[in-house]
Amino acid sequence: MPHRHRRICLLGACVLLIPVMIGLSFWRGYVESRNKAVNKNTYFELPPDPYGEDPLRYLEEDFTVQEGFHSNLPIIILSMEEELADYKGFDGQDNQEYLTGEEPYIKGHISIIDGGTFDNCITDRPAAQSNLLIKKRGHTSYNFDKVQYLLKLQTPEGLENPVDVLGMGAHDSWILNGSMADKSMIRNYLAYRISSEVSEVTPDSQFCEVIIQEGDRYVYQGLYLMMETVTRDVNRIPIDQFQEKNLYTSYIVRRDRFTHFDMMLDTYGRLSGISEEWIGLKYPSETRITDRARRYIEADFSQIEQVIYAKEEKVFNTYDRYIDVNSFVDYFLLNEYFGNYDAGMHSTYMYKNSGESLKVGPVWDFDQAMNNYAKEEMETGTMAFQERPFYERFTKDKRFVDLLQSRYAALRKGTLSHDHICDVIDDTTAYIRSAREREWYRWAADYYDDSGLNWHNYYLSDYLDDDDVLVSRFNDNYDQEIYNIKVYLYKHGRAMETELRILERSTVYDTSIRNENELFLVIIMLLFFMPSVMIIRKG
Repeated sequence: MPHRHRRICLLGACVLLIPVMIGLSFWRGYVESRNKAVNKNTYFELPPDPYGEDPLRYLEEDFTVQEGFHSNLPIIILSMEEELADYKGFDGQDNQEYLTGEEPYIKGHISIIDGGTFDNCITDRPAAQSNLLIKKRGHTSYNFDKVQYLLKLQTPEGLENPVDVLGMGAHDSWILNGSMADKSMIRNYLAYRISSEVSEVTPDSQFCEVIIQEGDRYVYQGLYLMMETVTRDVNRIPIDQFQEKNLYTSYIVRRDRFTHFDMMLDTYGRLSGISEEWIGLKYPSETRITDRARRYIEADFSQIEQVIYAKEEKVFNTYDRYIDVNSFVDYFLLNEYFGNYDAGMHSTYMYKNSGESLKVGPVWDFDQAMNNYAKEEMETGTMAFQERPFYERFTKDKRFVDLLQSRYAALRKGTLSHDHICDVIDDTTAYIRSAREREWYRWAADYYDDSGLNWHNYYLSDYLDDDDVLVSRFNDNYDQEIYNIKVYLYKHGRAMETELRILERSTVYDTSIRNENELFLVIIMLLFFMPSVMIIRKG
């Protein structure tokens, strides 16, 4: 080959290698930045409770709120035109269903008192108010004495009324979460607060105190989290809006029990018997979706399931082309760290934007996490999330487990460090100090009556330890409850480092080899192809 042509080939190779090396450098930088602990917390800093007075000063024995009641938290005043009904029963298969076949909303009104000064009084001018439709919500908690609410804000004409509630963005659908399963009252807030530093789609939530207006009487209802619902919105899950004419459809689905209030999809996992849980469609809504869009979503999600559960290694090894691996890594670590083992099977949301990969999230429902499972103590020294749907396959891949290890190591230096977790817990308990005194006063008998008379409330069962000694889990001390959470997270957080290394030993695939081989082949092809083109064009 003439020297001139050799020089052209070498020059072509060098020209080609420069963008390749730049690309690899950018990729390496992305991975490193991805593995650093993120601190994009959107929650405001919680000031301590400023009141030194008796927290029960303005509550009568029947929980009537006296004039002068004030709080450092926002105050939510609800009024309802009729009684909320006990609307769920069991269908004989341990599934709670609507007795009438319809969601039993009733009409009401909401006033939101939030002056931004951390000194809110029930007589203050509301920062926002709206008509609404309201109903009870919850699965396990739907018949607890303390009611949780789903709110749909409406105009006087009955149209959707998006309101910016407590600075969380305008929307018409909101949740008042206050599960009696959590005596600490911080489990959900803590998990959402920490998750917000990791995931962009974590639901916003703010503490508030709820008062029910009954004519001229105001009744204290308790401490709640005002929360976003899981839905498509620029402030929530930012996927494309459904357009009937589009061939491809963005969607949100939820893995959970069978229900009548979501459209249940016929997907490969369920039809083949691989998954016991159902996939319910959350977006687009059942009232808007077309048959073509439903078939597309079923086929698209089924294809993802077929790849993940494929028996052929070469098919399974392509799963990272269908899912956003990073979102699945973070979801695993957050739920495992907090011991939220209901996730993965129930209340497990996934979403896909048009032209993108499937993502998992947001995280949801931590009231039974952090060693708060009713039937038995949670093991601090082991992990369980690798047994959840999809994850029992992902954790067979060495590359996925390596990502779990590197990501967890990075998060432990910041977001999931025990010092940071304890700081958030301490700030939160100081912020709600007066409100949680009122909460315990309001619901103490129902929290701690373990005689069985209030069987439908939540109690931690006694159990036999390894020495056949009966261990009581009864606790009526708030500080002890907070200490129990800290101890669980400390022990389990440390154990996860070892357990992730053990998990790596059980892997049987390694998709990183495939990725490296594919990148190598692409580089080789470009190295040989591009100089040849240059020579031909030169000739």
